[in-house]
Amino acid sequence: MGFSEKFENDRLNAHISYPNGRFYDTGMIALHRIMQRETFKQYASVAEQILMSASNLLASIVVLKVANVEQFGIYSFILALSTLVAGVFGTLLHRQMMLQIASEDVATQRKIFLSTMAIELVGLLIFVVSLLLLLWALSVGFDIQAPPLLVAAGISYVIFYVLYDAFKQYSYTTGNQIFSLRSTAIYVSVQVVLMGIIVILDQKEHTVEEAYAALSISFLAGLISNVFCLRSLTEARWESWKFNVQVLLGYFQEGRFSLLGMSIGWAQSQSMNPFLMLISGPTVAAYVSLGRLMIMPMAVVSRGLMNSSMPNLRRTYKTSGLPELVPSIRSHIFKTSVFAAFYIALLVGGHITGLFHKLIPDYIHAQWYLLFWVVLMCCSTIRFWNEQFFIVSMQFRFLLRTSLITLSITATGMFTFGLGFESIGLALFSLIVGELVSVGRYYKKQSALLNPK
Repeated sequence: MGFSEKFENDRLNAHISYPNGRFYDTGMIALHRIMQRETFKQYASVAEQILMSASNLLASIVVLKVANVEQFGIYSFILALSTLVAGVFGTLLHRQMMLQIASEDVATQRKIFLSTMAIELVGLLIFVVSLLLLLWALSVGFDIQAPPLLVAAGISYVIFYVLYDAFKQYSYTTGNQIFSLRSTAIYVSVQVVLMGIIVILDQKEHTVEEAYAALSISFLAGLISNVFCLRSLTEARWESWKFNVQVLLGYFQEGRFSLLGMSIGWAQSQSMNPFLMLISGPTVAAYVSLGRLMIMPMAVVSRGLMNSSMPNLRRTYKTSGLPELVPSIRSHIFKTSVFAAFYIALLVGGHITGLFHKLIPDYIHAQWYLLFWVVLMCCSTIRFWNEQFFIVSMQFRFLLRTSLITLSITATGMFTFGLGFESIGLALFSLIVGELVSVGRYYKKQSALLNPK
């Protein structure tokens, strides 16, 4: 039973169950209308992303406060690798599922969602076995020992994070953002409690393991609370494993270029953490990660708007073509830019007043990396939204070529200046150059498609 059907049942039963049924009826109708408004859905997803960003900030502050900057560098390193794994599943499965079911009926949406989750569980099992075999080979061949508790906490974090993202994408695609927002609120609430316990225990040597264990439990609580997705899975019609293989092949047919592009994009933006760990150690990597964490709300607002608007953008493309996409995307760029300007003003205020020096450990070392991230994030926001133009129209080959060009620029700059000249500043600046090159190519291609000669 979908939300609309449940609402109708509640409406019809209101006069029987309650003496003041008309008052209850009116309240349910008002709530239903509010929840179905597109504007509310957009800002609900933005609110969810802000909650997620706040939870990441909380976890990072706890690691910094309880342990030290070096431990935070290790925490950020694992987080960067986890982002790559989650990105693989998200790009190959979640995004392709969203594109496929955006215009389908409820029964088909549920069937494909169930199939996607079955594929995902098999994929996660393969990932876990492969990772354990790799760690065993490193321990035997190179005597590199990974702490068992850290491995277990990291693996559980990746598994629940991937599943949580699948639930969220399905909720967004079917227009049920309110269930995802509620799950995220529960996730954050559980995390706050668990992080408080970590602070009280104050076990510095196990802070990273405890932080990832707390995040895993919080994600699990969020999954269990998403009754819409759980009900969709239980009420879905199971086809067969042959059907699942067909679904996977269909995803791979369309998503292989996007998957490769995502991997290249990760190498362009996220790989700086492993790179800095290699050339400068965990302390410098921690300062860069701290600056990135402070600017992350700009990224999550864009992500929130994208999650809520992608199904509509896809439907707009299928019904009206490319020209109608431009006004919508420009509108989202404007909304994001307004928020970015407001947030940057807050950062400037926090810096000038000395608030950040009091609240954030080692802010004096991280402030220059914060400035770098402000500039990079402004460029990335413009690139991100123009990229949606080509994602919605499924021009993944062009995106792949652009990603390869951008990666070659940033990789050359990072290795030349980072390893050759030992200049972290110039190495990071090459990331900004790469973003600007991507934006230039997107605008040029967009103009050529909209104004063919």
